[in-house]
Amino acid sequence: MTPHRIILWDIDGTLLHSGGAGEAAIIRTARALYGKELALQEIDYRGRTDLLIVRQIFTRFGISWSEESVAQFRNTYLDYLREEISHASGHLFPGVERMLSSIAEISGWQQGLLTGNFESGARIKLDHFGLGRFFGFGAFGDRWECRNEVARAAFDLVRERWGESLSAQQIFLIGDTPHDVLCAQAIGAYSIAVATGGYSLSDLAGYRPTLLLPDLEQFGPVLSLVKGHG
Repeated sequence: MTPHRIILWDIDGTLLHSGGAGEAAIIRTARALYGKELALQEIDYRGRTDLLIVRQIFTRFGISWSEESVAQFRNTYLDYLREEISHASGHLFPGVERMLSSIAEISGWQQGLLTGNFESGARIKLDHFGLGRFFGFGAFGDRWECRNEVARAAFDLVRERWGESLSAQQIFLIGDTPHDVLCAQAIGAYSIAVATGGYSLSDLAGYRPTLLLPDLEQFGPVLSLVKGHG
């Protein structure tokens, strides 16, 4: 069946809090590979793609950029992420699992991922919290530094899967940072911003998302928006 609504989810700060597992894995990777101590306040990582985070770290430490050096960083990071998330005190945000389950039961709606995470990192986090079953497709931060490019890749992907007639007005992006709102706007999709990450409602309001919520505990407004548009 051709879907008439596509809901694309960010992960960190939107679906879940990893308990610092991702940040700890980045710090351990920099230490293990380069013998450097990385302070995360030295880089801009909230809402950024993993590839852009790697770019910032390489620039910070004078590491030459190549496919091999990026792959080495990614693979080492993923190993540490598996370790860190296994004992981190992470959690799902309010309403997330109920909302995912509710959407999964609606005929003609499809859920995917639009995240800056490396694909394998995304799967590690989702599987740890039992959410992997909800997402059969997605666009990830493995190939693009700019989140807007990830959004364009997601748009291309859904049109490849379900037809060129599918429009951006059938796509709804849910995220917790200004970058999520901006990448939705970049492809002409609807944006749903939640203040469960590091940005307040007033911070997010300045970027004019289609819908702004404190969290997803009461997710009726999201379902109403999706049903009423597209």
